[in-house]
Amino acid sequence: MPVLTVASSKGGPGKSTVCEILAGALAGSCHLVALDADPTLAFSRWASETYEGPAFKTIAETDEARLAHLIAEHAGEADLVLVDTAGFGNRAATVAMTSADAVLIPALAGEADITEAEKTARLVEGLARAARREIPARVLFNRVRRTTLAKHAGSELERAKLVRLKASLSDLVAYGELSYSGRVPLSGTAGTEVAALVAELRKLRWIPATTRNAVRP
Repeated sequence: MPVLTVASSKGGPGKSTVCEILAGALAGSCHLVALDADPTLAFSRWASETYEGPAFKTIAETDEARLAHLIAEHAGEADLVLVDTAGFGNRAATVAMTSADAVLIPALAGEADITEAEKTARLVEGLARAARREIPARVLFNRVRRTTLAKHAGSELERAKLVRLKASLSDLVAYGELSYSGRVPLSGTAGTEVAALVAELRKLRWIPATTRNAVRP
């Protein structure tokens, strides 16, 4: 079943937060296995110590060889394998992208983030060629403020011929509180954005549209 890797060559665009949002939004509706390949282990700590919601299986594994085996093992039994990664210079992140059915690249609106998003997308293209299969990648704008800068960032993505999701996540308090509250926002502006993100990923078939009963870890 689908393996979705969340990756970026730059630290700080919100990879772990995006994984928290997706895991919390999908847990309970599918058999979800989340793998945390980031040495900070922020996502797996959140899942085990803070998260409040339907259970899902989380495994922290930063060794690239063991990670590759875990992805292959759980892809055969789960509805979705979600992989959080660190920045580049990290071989586990490369393994996670090579093993993915799709790669989601969070990016802020700044120049450095757009540059690193392009680097990430080009790396995914190279990995796909080496693996001789398609690995689609799309950019997810995160912490968006509806300003001229955001519009410019969108134009820069188009110039670089990068594909972005229509959905985006705004710079909202609800997302910042997620790391402490353990509750994924389901109402208000944040809830609407989360629903739009999930709907678009389902339309792309990056996450399952129809699922069997969730399996508790």
